[in-house]
Amino acid sequence: MNSGTQRKIPATYYRGGTSKGVFFKLDDLPPEAQVPGVARDALLMRVIGSPDPYAKHTDGMGGATSSTSKCVIVATASVPDHDVDYLYGQVAIEQAFVDWSGNCGNLSSAVGPFAIANGLVDASRLPRDGKATVRIWQANIGKTIIAHVPMCDGQVQELGDFELDGVTFPAAEIELEFLDPAEDAGDGGSMFPTGHVVDLLDVPGIGSFEATMIHSGIPTVFLKADALGLKGTELQTDINGAAALLAKFETIRAHAALRMGLIKNLAEAATRQHTRRSHSLRLPRVTPQPVANASRRTRSTCWCVRCRWASCITQ
Repeated sequence: MNSGTQRKIPATYYRGGTSKGVFFKLDDLPPEAQVPGVARDALLMRVIGSPDPYAKHTDGMGGATSSTSKCVIVATASVPDHDVDYLYGQVAIEQAFVDWSGNCGNLSSAVGPFAIANGLVDASRLPRDGKATVRIWQANIGKTIIAHVPMCDGQVQELGDFELDGVTFPAAEIELEFLDPAEDAGDGGSMFPTGHVVDLLDVPGIGSFEATMIHSGIPTVFLKADALGLKGTELQTDINGAAALLAKFETIRAHAALRMGLIKNLAEAATRQHTRRSHSLRLPRVTPQPVANASRRTRSTCWCVRCRWASCITQ
C-alpha cells in the first residue's frame, strides 16, 4: 500500500466573525503550493476534507458549511504602505474546486491577529497595550483593509465581551475599515454596476423583481422576501431543505450576474459555481425575537447564498 509522503505544515485554525478557516503563512507552504495552481488547490482541499460526497468533512478541518470551508494564505506585503497580503480561498464541499475570486469579510477580522502572532507586522508598529493598526492588502479583489487589533502585554488580546449574533461566546472586538470597497470603474467606481439603485430584474419562468444589485467586495443582489413568497422569518434549515426555492435562487442569480456584466452568457454561470446549492440564507425577522442577552449588538439582519459570480439576499 502506498501511503504517500507525510508532511507537516504549520497552520492556525481561526474564527473570524461568523466564519472559521485554516490560516497559513505563504512561506510555510510546500514550494509547489506557494504559487497559484493545481498543487495549491489540492493541498487546501485535502486540509479542509473536500471533495466529500458525504458533505460532512469528517476527514478534514472543514465544517461542512460554506462559512466553515475556508482557507487563508498570508504573506509579507507586496504593495507599498501595507503590512501583509491576504489571499482567501473558498473550498467547495462536495466538488473539487477552490474559488479565489472574492473576499471573506468575516475572516478578514482574523488576518490582523494572525499576522501579528506570526511576526509579519513590524514590531516597531505594535503597541504593548492598546490597538495595533494592521494594513492588509486583500489580494483577491485588490482592495485595502485596515484592522484595529486590541493588544495586551505585547500580545493580541483574544478574550473580551464583544458579542456577535450567530456566535455563542464573546471575544475581543476587532474593528475593520474597508477602504474604497466598490469595484473600480471610472472615477467613482461601480457600486451599482447597472447604474441604478433599483432595477426591474426579469427572470424568465419565474417573474420580474425589484432588485438592488451591488458590487462591493462580493457582487450581491437584494430582493424583497415577499416577492419570492417568503415571510422573512424562515430559518436556515427551511431554506436549505427547499429544493425548488434554491433552484429559483440559482436562476435569479444567473440572470442578475448577466445583468451586472459578471458573465457573458447564462451557460457560463453553471461553470462558475463553486459550492452546492444548499448554502445558508438568513432572512430578516419581521417580529421581535427574544435574545439571551438584551445588550447583544446586532451587526446584520440577513445572510446570503453565496456563489462565485453573484450573491442573493432577500429583505
